[in-house]
Amino acid sequence: MKLNVLSKDEVERLHLAILQVFEKTGVKVYSRRALEMLKNAGAEVEERTFRVKIPSYLVEECIKNTPKYIHLYSRDSKLQLKLERDNFYTVLGSTVVNVIDPETFKRVKGKKEYIAKAAKVADALPNIHTAAQFCLALDCSPEVQELHELEAVFTNTVKPVMAIAYSPQGAKKIIEMAAIIKGGMDKLKKEPLLFMYTEPTSPLEYSEKAVEILIETVKLGVPVLSAPCVQAGATGPVSLAGTLVQSFVESLTGLILAQLTRKGAPTIIGEVSTVMDMRTGVMSYGAPEFSIINAASSQLAHYYGIPFFGTGGCSDSKLPDEQAVAEATTSLFAAMLSGTNLIHDVGYLEGAMTGSLEMVVIIDELFSMMSRIIKGIKIDEETLALNIINDVGPGGHYLAHKHTLKLFSEEHWLPSLIDRRRYENWKIDGEKDMITRAREKLQKILREHEPEPLPKEIKQELANIIKGTYQR
Repeated sequence: MKLNVLSKDEVERLHLAILQVFEKTGVKVYSRRALEMLKNAGAEVEERTFRVKIPSYLVEECIKNTPKYIHLYSRDSKLQLKLERDNFYTVLGSTVVNVIDPETFKRVKGKKEYIAKAAKVADALPNIHTAAQFCLALDCSPEVQELHELEAVFTNTVKPVMAIAYSPQGAKKIIEMAAIIKGGMDKLKKEPLLFMYTEPTSPLEYSEKAVEILIETVKLGVPVLSAPCVQAGATGPVSLAGTLVQSFVESLTGLILAQLTRKGAPTIIGEVSTVMDMRTGVMSYGAPEFSIINAASSQLAHYYGIPFFGTGGCSDSKLPDEQAVAEATTSLFAAMLSGTNLIHDVGYLEGAMTGSLEMVVIIDELFSMMSRIIKGIKIDEETLALNIINDVGPGGHYLAHKHTLKLFSEEHWLPSLIDRRRYENWKIDGEKDMITRAREKLQKILREHEPEPLPKEIKQELANIIKGTYQR
């Protein structure tokens, strides 16, 4: 089952438009060493303005040199994610300013403790595949905030991690932390525990800091992501096709810089592009256009054969309410159907300003349900059940048949959060709605789930990195 919003001809036309923007309009790259690499590779560089025009052959050569798959591993070296073809996995939302406190359910500012709790929840839920810095650790010193955030993540989950660094030095320290956990840089390169997020500035710019984070990550052999956040009608063309073109020029700029830094560097392209609501000025995470842009972007990424990072499971609602579930379901299902390899923003509310762990719990359930839909129907001799139908015959029943016992758990999806009981039993149990049940499940996880602990000596080494960085 697959969602395609573009025809083959439209995909190719978009590709040609992307190449034209690279050659005619160009991008601004605010890094002298990146400009030097681009110039040496054949790009036209205006050093005074930092503007670069990149020839089509160089764009296509860098796409060709990029690995067509990336495998991410858990802390315990069990393969978790195969970023290739139409495989899809979820990524916890990241670095929001506010969080809905999982005890009081009030909107509060981000703290390190909430990052730790979010990582613990991601560790416990089977359909949240990648952990991240769920919110900003605003209670930590800015000099080491990024390190505190990743320490909280690494300590509370064995799952792969999306890391966001706020400086090139921070990126190197974060990767050093991951290497310590994995048992050295060679092991980390062989079994990547994390990938590093970088973000161009729309329209058509890559800041010096973002470029330097990208280059340092690539030099250390860790997968890197380049994902713009274009707002159609504000920082990008109001048309969805124009937004697609600009988004991919920005994302592919990161890919080009990665390949010029080290040919064959594991690189993920992505986008978090949507429309600006013209009535409110808000970058809408619940708009249907968000899902359309993501699905089309996934098609383009598959055309290039490169792992793709997109969006889903997010909302503009201020609470994990009916609006939130409707919007999150729409974007999540579209991303899954289009083969978005990494589906980010799970748990975002308020247009990426607030994170909700209740929503993360709900998305875990929705992902499971929609995976069953995408799985479809298996047709073979056993599932056609002709002999079984003949055995039971008219007027019989199948409850006691061994065929039912053998196949029901494979054929039928069973919920863990959605309530299918009869009214009387639901009423006796307190008449709980979906949000109440999600909150109860969330609090149970926080009370009872124990992530596999890091060895004490590794925890101390991570603390020493933070302490040493702060002292300098």
